[in-house]
Amino acid sequence: MIIVLQAVAIVCAVVSSLFFVLVYSGWMRALRTPPARREPRPVSVIIAAHNEAAVLPRLLAALNEQDYPRDLFEIILVDDRSDDGTSDIAQGMGSDLPIRILRIDETPDGVSPKKWALHQGIAVARNDLLLLTDADCLPRPAWIRSMTAAFSDDVETVIGLAPLTAGDDGASRFAAFESRRTMALSISAAAFGIPYMASGRSWGFTRTMYERCGGLPTLYAHLGGDDDLLLQRMLKHGASVGVCTRQDAMVLSAAPTGWKDLLRQKLRHYRVSSAYRGRGASFLAAFVLSETLTPLAVVALTVLMPGPERVLPLLMWLWKLWYDTGFLAYAFRWMEGDNARIRLAFSEGFHIFFSALTGVTSYVKPPRW
Repeated sequence: MIIVLQAVAIVCAVVSSLFFVLVYSGWMRALRTPPARREPRPVSVIIAAHNEAAVLPRLLAALNEQDYPRDLFEIILVDDRSDDGTSDIAQGMGSDLPIRILRIDETPDGVSPKKWALHQGIAVARNDLLLLTDADCLPRPAWIRSMTAAFSDDVETVIGLAPLTAGDDGASRFAAFESRRTMALSISAAAFGIPYMASGRSWGFTRTMYERCGGLPTLYAHLGGDDDLLLQRMLKHGASVGVCTRQDAMVLSAAPTGWKDLLRQKLRHYRVSSAYRGRGASFLAAFVLSETLTPLAVVALTVLMPGPERVLPLLMWLWKLWYDTGFLAYAFRWMEGDNARIRLAFSEGFHIFFSALTGVTSYVKPPRW
């Protein structure tokens, strides 16, 4: 039994470490990918907002500072059943921005509210090129310019960087870590031609691609997944995916505060991820499985091995965490996150158990907003 567990631990440790090497290689490949050089194109920015009056002024101010020709972009704000004056805020700032406000007072039964809102915004957009972000986000000045530059005749979908900013509590610091880790994995996979997810805080696609895949109406039954499940649909219909990794085009957003809010968010995300398909999904599944089985085998060996030898598997796993996170450090530094190796290693170890428990719980506890 011990020999079998040792073999499992070694194989899984080597495989998962190789994935970290691939993540680093893909990340560096993405950074070296030059944007398509072409003239600025008309673009529509779609935002769904439900009771976002408190944060909307910051988003609109950030969009007002975009270094993109004002006559080439429009903002469509979909006010999704808000009762806090969201539309009034947008109208008050509308004189400075090319903004249109679409009010939704009711969502059909059995339809995800955010997907319904986004689809209505996309339906009235004037341009073929569409960018999406959230109402609580802060896109940097080059966001529109850099995201549109990543499109080409061969690239119909673009995913951008959207890390979370940490607060003072442990939950938000972990959420900020996980967001950068997710960005590093997804951008790296896309750079190798095996994309599997996008972040709704920063991504875009052509209307042609949206209509070809059937768009959000095909996903109305899912509570989440207006970004990654839609990307899965696009991939199924032959979408080519580009990446935008410019620092001056990052979209920042505050991390959830408190473990309760974080857990609710992650239950929704992990439930959606079960619907991933294709090579990217296989890549992610193999990575998660090998990384999860390693510490489980270590725990079993620690219990079963005799005498002082039982500490060796644990020490080897701790060294592996230190080694693996060295491949994440550069991406974290690029995304202006905490790249201290000790904290990265600790967060990675915690993430393995947190994601495993949350993933299982997502199938027992129904996700909600």
